[in-house]
Amino acid sequence: MPAASWAKPYNAGVMLTHAPVLIRVVVRLTLLVLHTTAGVVLAALALPFLGSRRRDALIVVWSRLLLQILGVNPVVTRPPAVPGGALLVCNHVSWIDIFLIFLGRRVHFVSKSEVRAWPVAGWLAHKAGTLFLERGRRADTLRVNADMAALLRDGAWVAVFPEGTTSDGRILRRFLPSLLQPAVDLNCPIVPAALRYHTLDGEYSAAPAYVDHMSLWQSLLAVVSEPGIVAELHFGDPIPPDGHRRDLAARAEAATATLLGIAPADTAPRIPDDPPA
Repeated sequence: MPAASWAKPYNAGVMLTHAPVLIRVVVRLTLLVLHTTAGVVLAALALPFLGSRRRDALIVVWSRLLLQILGVNPVVTRPPAVPGGALLVCNHVSWIDIFLIFLGRRVHFVSKSEVRAWPVAGWLAHKAGTLFLERGRRADTLRVNADMAALLRDGAWVAVFPEGTTSDGRILRRFLPSLLQPAVDLNCPIVPAALRYHTLDGEYSAAPAYVDHMSLWQSLLAVVSEPGIVAELHFGDPIPPDGHRRDLAARAEAATATLLGIAPADTAPRIPDDPPA
């Protein structure tokens, strides 16, 4: 489905649209503190004792409420039905991406190790089952690939951002193949996905973009200052893992670019062992 035909958003989730910026920021940040505190309590006292289905449902509900508090209105299409585990690959714009994807499909993310050190957020990500990768270390890539394989073997979905970093959402960086190897080894399908953010008027929004040397606090302020943000997530057709990981990375990249309605990344030769950025 072309990006232009994605569904219209339902605006009930956008809060404080017409309020003055200062009031909007104060109210949203206050609600965010309360919601995060509740998340910490639930992660410590409830998640360890829940079955996987109830735990996943709780994470989805918490993520949906978080997006509403931030003023982010999600528009998420249905993911494809695949038997067993699958590897989800998606473009990467913001820390918001994680919670948006949770609304479409419960996955286990692979994230850079720096996220684990974030106050509160890193601990919550760990409790939600995130795998943390120390970028640039081949040995750590092998370790995370083994953890990914265990999850895929159990029928779970694992999500990676193969660009290796974030963009402003208007371009797509070259997909690195390193983290696609577990899907090849286990013959698991690769599901491409595309996400983008725009204003309530349908224009491009730079507010969610977590790029350059921006701090998490600066990014958060940019988001909560907006009247509202529409976040769209669309899933593509599964790609069978019937080739080398370099070829699969190129095919997934092209599929994501098509979903976004933009040109694929650069056409530089792809080397066999691109490390995570």
